[in-house]
Amino acid sequence: MKILYARVSTILQNLDRQLVDSEKYDKIFMEKVSAKDKSRPELQKMLCAVREGDIVEVHSMDRLARNLKDLIEIVETIRNEGATIHFKKENMTFTPSNDDPTQTLILQVMGSISQFERGLILTRQKEGIAICRNKGVYKKAHPTKKNNVEIENIKYDRECGMTERELMNKYHISKPTLYRYLKK
Repeated sequence: MKILYARVSTILQNLDRQLVDSEKYDKIFMEKVSAKDKSRPELQKMLCAVREGDIVEVHSMDRLARNLKDLIEIVETIRNEGATIHFKKENMTFTPSNDDPTQTLILQVMGSISQFERGLILTRQKEGIAICRNKGVYKKAHPTKKNNVEIENIKYDRECGMTERELMNKYHISKPTLYRYLKK
């Protein structure tokens, strides 16, 4: 079986570039969640679905994991099941029987770079928040829960013809949250 795992970090990002040849896969696991750890629903489903002889494809190593430890563990889990993993962007394949030291080194270097990038992103984010706080313009992320009046306003705006995208932007909510509020 040929399996594709695709991931982006946020619900506003697009998976399209990772799904270019999606019709050639038997199973596709997609998610819009950070790769800061391995507790991702679709990743776990994919790891449970992998069987001996399967080929797992991932667009790039940083789509699979953002830290070296997780990357190595995930690759080893797939290989231990008797499956192969292929990273398209890096053009690297790890098979159950091949313990090429050069490939292992490259995997570790690339994983370290992903981990380093994530660290830089978090550092920049903290610096930006500190600057905004000092200026008095920092607001915490939008509240995750809306009160009953806000939920009624969302429903009213939808009835008046606002699109899902307009509602999501106006109320700073995700699509699943919007649907949950519209059902209430």
